Amino acid sequence: MIMSISQESYLDLKEYWDYQRKVEYNREQMKKMADQFESRIYNDFGAVNIEQFKEKLWSRIEPEEYEDPPKGWVPEDENYRLWNEEYPPKPPLLTKPKGRPVVLRAKKLDTESKV
Repeated sequence: MIMSISQESYLDLKEYWDYQRKVEYNREQMKKMADQFESRIYNDFGAVNIEQFKEKLWSRIEPEEYEDPPKGWVPEDENYRLWNEEYPPKPPLLTKPKGRPVVLRAKKLDTESKV
């Protein structure tokens, strides 16, 4: 059964879960990038299998090169989601408009031109 990370487990093992989620974020980014090359990579024997390409590419990425996931990122794999996350994430709703309202005013045209 697939389960998300429980609140108790996350609080007990915060560093561990944060690192696992960081790894998962980087794996997802690598897969999305590799998918763009599907049917476009060839070797001496023809088209390269994209799944083998992903595995080989992932094995060459060093952990020191991992990027931190952005705030609000939710993993596709349910095993790495927190108890309070849902996928796909919903965009935040704006509660009030930002800035001041824009008022457009037209210039008054001079109908009588002075010559």
